[in-house]
Amino acid sequence: MPADDLYQLLRSYDPSDVSMQQFYAVWVEDIPVEEAVVTLNGDPASGAPDSFSGWGSGSDGSGSEAAGLLVGLIGNWALIIADYHSTEDEALLMLSRCGRLTLAISWDFHGETMLKYAKDGEIITALDILDTNERSGRDPNALDPYLYGLRFNIDEDDPDAPAIEPRESFTSALTAIGRMVGHQIDREWLEATHATYIVPADDPD
Repeated sequence: MPADDLYQLLRSYDPSDVSMQQFYAVWVEDIPVEEAVVTLNGDPASGAPDSFSGWGSGSDGSGSEAAGLLVGLIGNWALIIADYHSTEDEALLMLSRCGRLTLAISWDFHGETMLKYAKDGEIITALDILDTNERSGRDPNALDPYLYGLRFNIDEDDPDAPAIEPRESFTSALTAIGRMVGHQIDREWLEATHATYIVPADDPD
C-alpha cells in the first residue's frame, strides 16, 4: 500500500490543480450530531443529505459567505469536515467538554499542518505533522503510542529509506487518528450519505 494512500484517496475526489491544498477535519467521541453542529456555529435545521464525494470544499472560513459542515458517524465518533474554524483551539476546547476525546487535523499546504488531541476542555497534544519535534499541550507525548511506525518529519535524512514527502506525513496523521478512533477514513465513508449543515455568513457591519 502506498505510503500516501489516504492523501491520494481524498485527492481522487477532486483532480484539479488545487486539490488537497487545504483539508480540515475533527473527530469527536460520543457527541450528539446536533450539539456538534451548534458548537461549530452551524444551523441544525439546515441539515440535508450529502456525501464527501458530492460535497465540495465549503467556504474558506472568511465569514463573508456561508460555510458548510459535513457531519457523519464513524463508529461512535462524529467526523466533521469543514473549514479551519473547526480545528482552532477554541472549537476543540468546546467540543471536548464532558470528557469527550477530540482529534483534529489541519492541513494547509501553505500554512498550518497540525494534529491535535483535546479532552475535558483542554489541549492535550498539538504537534506539527511535518516536524513532530514541534509539539505542545499538557502532555505533548500523549499520542506517541499511535504514531509508532509512521513517518512524518520531512527534513529527516535517512539514506536507507525514501525521502518523506508532505503527503506521506498527512497520511501518517490520518492513520494515527484512525488507530485512536478504531476506524480509518475510507472510500466507504467518503461515499456514504451523511449530512451537510450551513454555517451562516457573518452579518455585515
